[in-house]
Parts: sequence; C-alpha cells; structure tokens
Amino acid sequence: MSSIKIDKKVNEKLNKFIANLLLKYNLKKEKKEIVEKAIEWIIENEEKFIEKLTEKLPPLEKDPAWILLEKPKKWGIKDASTKIDEALYG
Repeated sequence: MSSIKIDKKVNEKLNKFIANLLLKYNLKKEKKEIVEKAIEWIIENEEKFIEKLTEKLPPLEKDPAWILLEKPKKWGIKDASTKIDEALYG
C-alpha cells in the first residue's frame, strides 16, 4: 500500500464528484476505488492521456493578464509592469 498527497482543491473536486455519483446515479463508491479505476483507465488509454498531459497553453499574447500588463486600461500609466510601485505607493 502506498499513499500520495493531492492538492486540497483536487481533493475537494474528487469529493464533489463522489457525491455527484451518489446523487445522480445512486452509485456509492469509495475514493480508493475511483482513483484505482482512473489510474487503470489512464494506463489503458495512454495516448489520450499523454495528449491531455502535454496540452499546450494558449499563447501568452492571448492571456488576459498579459494583455492588461501590455495595455493597461484607465490606470493613467503606459506600462504597468515598470510603474506599478510608483502608481500604488506614490
């Protein structure tokens, strides 16, 4: 038996998923069984999982945060990345 630690948010999602299985499908399963089945599915569907695992992020130029840094709106400054301290603290 081995144990792994998972992110708190992922654990919350898994718990909601388990609750949803019970509510929607009247299917009661233990977390251990669900994780084991998921791992088995990943192994059987290796290529699909590798595609998902290596998905590329969208280009930085399309990231809303990057766009705001490049072209800040209504801040009264031209370049937020270099003038942020001055704008915030005077």
